Amino acid sequence: MMLFILIGFAALILITLLIVFPSYQKQINEAKERLRSESRLLETEFGLMEYAISGQGKPVLLIHGAGGGFDQGLWLGRICLDGDYQFIAPSKFGYLNSDIPEEYSAKLQAEQYRILLDELGIDKVSVIGVSAGGPSSMQFANDFPERMEKLVLLSSVSTPPNPNDKDPFFIKIIQTIQKSDFAYWFFTKAFKTQILSLVGIPSDDYKTFTSEQKELANELLDVMHPMSLRQKGTIIDGLIIQDFKIPDNISVPTLIIHSKNDGLVSYNHAEYAHQRINDSKLVLFEQGGHGLISELEDARKQINSFLNN
Repeated sequence: MMLFILIGFAALILITLLIVFPSYQKQINEAKERLRSESRLLETEFGLMEYAISGQGKPVLLIHGAGGGFDQGLWLGRICLDGDYQFIAPSKFGYLNSDIPEEYSAKLQAEQYRILLDELGIDKVSVIGVSAGGPSSMQFANDFPERMEKLVLLSSVSTPPNPNDKDPFFIKIIQTIQKSDFAYWFFTKAFKTQILSLVGIPSDDYKTFTSEQKELANELLDVMHPMSLRQKGTIIDGLIIQDFKIPDNISVPTLIIHSKNDGLVSYNHAEYAHQRINDSKLVLFEQGGHGLISELEDARKQINSFLNN
């Protein structure tokens, strides 16, 4: 009897895989083609740096978070900015096709941003740093203020891990899922609310999302395909965050936006950044989770007003 049960269970798994695998393969192939079509590579003293450029207008450097890459940066620009902007979106150390140098830090990552701007012939930019993109964004503002117009920190990491951040156990779950493109794809389809909760969007928030907001949440998950190409970078981000301290000399105007119910990076980070950066404005939302999807309309107005005034 047990043998028949095991055979039946194995057959069920096989049938399920035969049904879902073509959908998985299609989405992964589309994601890889998208990356190939947008990617540019620059040889630097830190190895290859991958980046993408989109649009024309006021230049904005878009620094992605953990699990991201240049494509997440471009997506961030599209959902946060209205008007004429030139998006400049690098992949940080270890993400997608960007190399991992022997030594890495927020300071060295900021230096690589400077090299990229020199290559592109761009004198000054505004910078938007989201989540784990916060440390190198702040470091760039500190080290190269002459290259900066304004700084926006969105749901950003500003300190080493805080007791109110996501439990390290759940971070390890995310990093384990990251190793397999299929596992990540499957979990985002079969357990979407649980995965969104892991990346900081509370399930109670998701239940109240409009159809447009749910579509944005889907895009947030989908833009991270294929996930295995982002796993090494996520580990490097974690190591950089462990040693990061907000520099003392950030003088550029800074807008800090965060939600009080961010389930990944607690709003204590935002409050601390506001205390440490003299010319800063803090905007806290009660809801929105990590990335502020439910409050994006208001957050977008805040960001565009700040960058254009």
